[in-house]
Amino acid sequence: MDKGNTAQSTDTIKMVNRALDVLDTLRTERNPAGVNAIAKKCGISPSTAFRILKTLAINGWAYQCADDKYIAGEKLAFLFGKENLYIALQEVASIIMEKYTDRYGQAMNLLIREGSHCYIIQQSHSKNLIDYVPPLYSDLPFYASSGGKVLLSELPIGLLDEIISSRELTPLTPNTITDPDRFWDELKKVSRDGYAIDNRESAANGSCIAVPVRDSSGRIIAALSFSGFISIGKEDLLAFREPLMEASKEITLNLYKVTSA
Repeated sequence: MDKGNTAQSTDTIKMVNRALDVLDTLRTERNPAGVNAIAKKCGISPSTAFRILKTLAINGWAYQCADDKYIAGEKLAFLFGKENLYIALQEVASIIMEKYTDRYGQAMNLLIREGSHCYIIQQSHSKNLIDYVPPLYSDLPFYASSGGKVLLSELPIGLLDEIISSRELTPLTPNTITDPDRFWDELKKVSRDGYAIDNRESAANGSCIAVPVRDSSGRIIAALSFSGFISIGKEDLLAFREPLMEASKEITLNLYKVTSA
C-alpha cells in the first residue's frame, strides 16, 4: 500500500474521531459553549475545533448563536432533546418577528407544544401603547388559540385523541369550541387550509391568525401568529395570512439554511 495513502487515511480517521468528540460535547453540554471551551474539553487546538464546528454547522449538526457560541444543531436536537432547537428557534425568529411587526404594526407570538400545553417562547411588540397579547411563556389553551390549533393540526390521530381527551374544553367566551367533534372538524380545516384563526374564542373581543413553522423535512415545530387584534372580522384577519407565511418560511430558511448548502 502506498505510504502516502496510508498517512492520508490515518489523518482522515483522526479528524473523524475529533469531529465525533466535538459532536459528543455538543450533545452533553447543557449551555452554549465557545470554540475555546469545546477545544479544551476535546483536547484539540482551537483552530481545529473552529474548522470542525463550522463544518458541523454547515451540515446541520451544530448551530452557531449570535454570541458565536455553539449548541447542538437540528439533527442532534431531534435525536437528544428539543431544548437547543428552541434556543436557536427563539434567536432566529426574534429578528424576523420584529421586522414583520414593524412592517405591519401588529404584535406576533411564536408557540411550541409540549404534550397538551402550548407555550409562547418568543414575542415581538408593536409600538402601540398597549399590545393585547398574553405575556411571554404563557400557556395558551390549544383548543381556543390559533397557534394551538396549528400545532395540533398534523399530529397522528392516536396522539391527537389523547391530547384532546386529556383536557376539558372549558368555554372562555361564547365562541370557544367546546365540543370535541367540532374541534376535530376545525383541525381538519386547519390542516387543509394551512392556517388557523382564533375568532374571539379565547378573549371576548380578541382575535389572531397563525400558520405553521416547519423544519427542513416539513414537520411542524412551532406556530407563528399575528395576535392582539381587537374587534376585527375574519376577512380582515385573512389579509395577514400571506405575510405570516412569508415570515414562517424566512424563519425556516434561516434556521435550516444548511439544507440548501
